[in-house]
Amino acid sequence: MKNYFLFTHLLFFGCIITFGQETKTTISTKTKNTITQNISSDAIRYANNKKEEEIILDGKDIIISGSDNKLNFKGTIGIILITGNNNDITIESVNQINLPGNGNFVSWEKSTNASGKPKIQDKGGYNNVGKRSNNAFDKADE
Repeated sequence: MKNYFLFTHLLFFGCIITFGQETKTTISTKTKNTITQNISSDAIRYANNKKEEEIILDGKDIIISGSDNKLNFKGTIGIILITGNNNDITIESVNQINLPGNGNFVSWEKSTNASGKPKIQDKGGYNNVGKRSNNAFDKADE
């Protein structure tokens, strides 16, 4: 009985210790493009389809698995991971953009990285990623 009690307490406290740590996420697409990235455990998960929204973030990571969205992100994103397809995404500030999805149009304005540019990892197909200027077009204007 003592061992069972001790085990349950260790298990409980072990969960508390690991709850706030980063989670290593591996994303594999059908074309075997794999991106392994440390995404925080409190990352926002966006799975909607065919939505148009403005979302305000304050340094959080985000995973977008939905498709055919038009999303405008205000504030700062740590890491954005886009596994969905055909999204039109505008970002005010981002540190890292990962794209295993296909046909996404991503424009960013700035980054807090020392280089002033986000780290970009594009393993999908037909994605368009670039710095947004004042007279930039969106995906609908292509």
